[in-house]
Amino acid sequence: MVLKKSFGQEQETFVVKDIHFSYDFLYDVYEYTRMDSIVAERLTSSKRIYNIYGTCGVGIMSEFFPHGHIEAFTLRDDHGKRQFMDQNDDTEGPLICYNNLSGLAKLELAAHMADALADLHGYTGGVIVHQDVKLDQFFLNADKTGVVLNDFNRAEFMLWDDYEEQYCPYREGFGAGNWRSPEEYYDEYLTEKVDVYSLGNNMYGLLTGLMAFEEADSYDEVQDHVRAGERPYIDPRYEERSLAEAKLVEVIDKCHEYYPEDRPSIFEVVDILWQALEEIYDEMDRLKTVSKS
Repeated sequence: MVLKKSFGQEQETFVVKDIHFSYDFLYDVYEYTRMDSIVAERLTSSKRIYNIYGTCGVGIMSEFFPHGHIEAFTLRDDHGKRQFMDQNDDTEGPLICYNNLSGLAKLELAAHMADALADLHGYTGGVIVHQDVKLDQFFLNADKTGVVLNDFNRAEFMLWDDYEEQYCPYREGFGAGNWRSPEEYYDEYLTEKVDVYSLGNNMYGLLTGLMAFEEADSYDEVQDHVRAGERPYIDPRYEERSLAEAKLVEVIDKCHEYYPEDRPSIFEVVDILWQALEEIYDEMDRLKTVSKS
């Protein structure tokens, strides 16, 4: 759909997204849409959160992303599962990465993704937990200079305890899927650190082109690995291939700490990633200067 005049623009393409065509019109479906809409509206000033233009029932009118989501060019369609299983723990053969992203592109995307989550965790009205952080929730912006975070139907506004002077952990029920933290799979009390763990999985996808625990045959098997405190395999040669990829390995390792209190905050993750990028940019500038002299 195209609006001829909208928000100071002559023309703008927008979409009407429905939570799921197969869902019945039940209370929880309306609640998913309500939560998605509220978070998008509350963070409307952020360029890293999608623009919402209206909502009704179980539908939302929002901006259109012509370049699609990050998962489309990060993960292989078949995930290269067979090759991965042959290569796992084998450092004799060639290092195989299952996407075509450069180390610098991977690190830049990771930094932009972390920035978007920082907008949620740093919201002035209180911490907002996304609680469903996946690569297909991040879209390239119109000029491909950054990413935009989408889909807040599982989000949680954390409550503040005035007496304890801290945010209250909350329960959400068992977390389905293969991208979540140990505490979600144990149905324990949760904090914003669940997003940090899931971001680690997203960065693993950027680094390798694979889902975490790609060799697993089912979600149940992935959940067993995570509950047991196991981590997805990372070929140690990534740390030698480039500074950018070495930094990603470092941050993934921090995000995948088993206990949430041992994980960094999203703001610490942002700092690590952007400091690494500044180091790389400085070195690139130095090499340009040397080549000209």
